[in-house]
Formats: sequence, structure tokens, C-alpha cells
Amino acid sequence: MKFLLLTFAITFGFTAQTMAAPAADEKCKPEETATCADKSAHSATTQSHGGISAKMNSLFPEKQPDPSRVARPGATELVAPSFLSSVAPGTVKLEWKSGTNINGALQYHVQVATDPNFKWLVVNEHFVNNNMYEFTKAEAGQRYFWRVAGVKGDNKPGYTQANFVSSAFNVK
Repeated sequence: MKFLLLTFAITFGFTAQTMAAPAADEKCKPEETATCADKSAHSATTQSHGGISAKMNSLFPEKQPDPSRVARPGATELVAPSFLSSVAPGTVKLEWKSGTNINGALQYHVQVATDPNFKWLVVNEHFVNNNMYEFTKAEAGQRYFWRVAGVKGDNKPGYTQANFVSSAFNVK
């Protein structure tokens, strides 16, 4: 109990001092005119530095963000092979259409895996320049999962890659 009272007293003491301190924009009392004027003059010069900060900002304005660099590339549309279609073993041609938004992808990230979570990757190509990729390791009797994401490398880091679009196909 004594500890609580001591804590309350200390807290109240700090709070009372803070509340008693005059705010910067309060008017001066007649008996404090000289000290109050000095304080307000000092706060005005420290805030604006005699107007030099305004002059510097006019010489070197803040760089405005480029809206095209903070928009992700549009989602791709997978064309072939269609979902769960059967294809011949050997080489499979994976095709897609580019994203639909103005900030189109310059390259594509293509992944092919043997599991739907893409843990067991067979292909992980980061810089495909076409809307097509030839997958040459298609084995008979296997199901493959593939996905594509548009990439625009000159964007800001959090906006370089679109979300993946996934599909799957079976090899006869």
C-alpha cells in the first residue's frame, strides 16, 4: 500500500510540473514581459532558423514519388496448357498473356513443381522475357503445377513482382 502511495505521489509530481509549465503560445504576464519575449524570439528562430529552411526547401524541393514505380505489374492470364489437361511427355510449351494494367511486366518469373505448394521445384526461372516457356523435363505419368508472375525490375522493391497465377497439367 505504501508503495502504491509513493508511486502515485511521484507520478502526480511530474504531472503537476508538466501541467504548470506555460505553453509556447500563451500570452506573457506583465511582470514576465522581458523573459517571455526572449523565449518567444528564441523559439521562432529555432523553428524556422531565420527563414533559411524555407529558402533551402525552395532550392531543393522534395522529390515527388513516381506513381508508375509503385504499381505492381498486372496479373498474367495462363493460356496453355489448360488446367489439368493431358500433354505428351518431353517438351511442354507453357504460354500466358501479359498483365492488363498500364504498368505491364517487363519479364516473368516462371515456376514448375511436382507439388501444389511449390516446395519441390523443377523449374525456377526468374527472368523470362517472352510470354512462353518451354518445359523440357516432362515425365510420363506425372502431374506438374506451374505458375507465372509478372516482374518489373525498375519498380520500388515492394512492387517489383505481381502475384503468381497457377495451373496444373498431367503428362500422359
